[in-house]
Amino acid sequence: MRIKIWGTRGSIAIANPESVKAGGNTTCYEIMSQCLPQGIKLMIDAGTGFVPAGWRYLPEMGRGLKYVIFCTHWHYDHIMGLTLAPPTFIDQIPMDIYGPRDEGIGPKEMINHLFKRPFFPVDAKRVSHKMNLISLEDFDVHVIAIHPKGGFSILSLDVFHVQIGENDQLSINQNTYPLEECMIVRMAKTNHGNANCISYRFEEMPTGKTFVFCTDHEDVAAVSADLRSHISGADLIIMDAQYDDERYMTKTAGFGHGTPFGCVKQGVICNAKRIGITHHDPASNDQFLEGKILPEAHEALRKISTEDETLNIHELDEVILTKKDIFLCYDYEEIEI
Repeated sequence: MRIKIWGTRGSIAIANPESVKAGGNTTCYEIMSQCLPQGIKLMIDAGTGFVPAGWRYLPEMGRGLKYVIFCTHWHYDHIMGLTLAPPTFIDQIPMDIYGPRDEGIGPKEMINHLFKRPFFPVDAKRVSHKMNLISLEDFDVHVIAIHPKGGFSILSLDVFHVQIGENDQLSINQNTYPLEECMIVRMAKTNHGNANCISYRFEEMPTGKTFVFCTDHEDVAAVSADLRSHISGADLIIMDAQYDDERYMTKTAGFGHGTPFGCVKQGVICNAKRIGITHHDPASNDQFLEGKILPEAHEALRKISTEDETLNIHELDEVILTKKDIFLCYDYEEIEI
C-alpha cells in the first residue's frame, strides 16, 4: 500500500513563498493498493488537492478511469476541490462519492449545495448524473470491503463477522472472494466539534499493512475504546495536529483540531508504528512547521516515553515509535507503508 499526498493544509488553501515545501493545497490523499480494481483512483477527501489529482490521471481516460472518494465530512476545505477538478465535469470519468450524513446532509445534498447558483456558475444538475452518491449511515458499525475484481461493498459488522467466521470468504456484489485478497475499510467518529466526521482505517489483507487517516480530531484526556481499537497497531497513522500547544491552550481549544502532543499520545497508546502530521494551519509556514510543530511532537514522545505515568505506558510491551517515525506530511509526497 502506498499513500500519495495531494493536499495537507487545513481550513483554507494558501500560496506564499514561505510555505513552498509543505504546500498549500487543502486535504486530499490517495490510496494505492493491489486490492483496488483496475482504473480506480481511491481518494480521501476532495480539498483543493483534488484539482492536481484530477489533472494527473486524465491520460488514463478511456481505460477504465474512475474516481472513488471517501469523504471525512463536509467542511469546505475537504470538498472544494470538486468544483475545479476536471473529473467532475467529464462524463467519461465516473465518480463514486461516499460520506457521512450530518444534519440531514449526505453526499447528494452536499453536491446540490456546493454546485448552486449564484454561489457557483455550474448547477449540480450538470454534473450529478455521472456521480454515484453513497451516504454512510451508522458508519461505525459497517465496513467497506474492496476486491480487485469484485469492487466495493458496504457490509454491516455482524454480517461481515458471520461471513469471515464461516470460511474467510466475503460476499461482494453477488460474488464470493477470499478475505486474504481484499482491503477492509473500517470507520470511526473523530472529535470534531458538532461535525459528524469519519476516520478511515485501511487494512490491506494480502500484505497485512494498515493505514489510518484521522483528520479533524481534537485530543481529549483519554483515548476512547472505539478510537483505540480503530488506531491500534497501525503501520501508519496520519493525524491532525493543526495547533502548537501554546496556541491551543490559549486560543483554539474546542475548535476540533489536534496538537503534536495529542497525535503522539494517541500513537503511543495505540501502538502505531509511524505518525504523519497533517491539516497544517494556514498561518503555519515551513519554518514554523519544522521549527515548532515537529519539535513539539518529538518532545512529546520523549516526555511520554520517560515521564508521563498517567498514560500507563508501563502496560505496553514497548514504545514502538521513535523520532524518525514522526514526520510532517507535505503536498505531492508519496509514502510506502
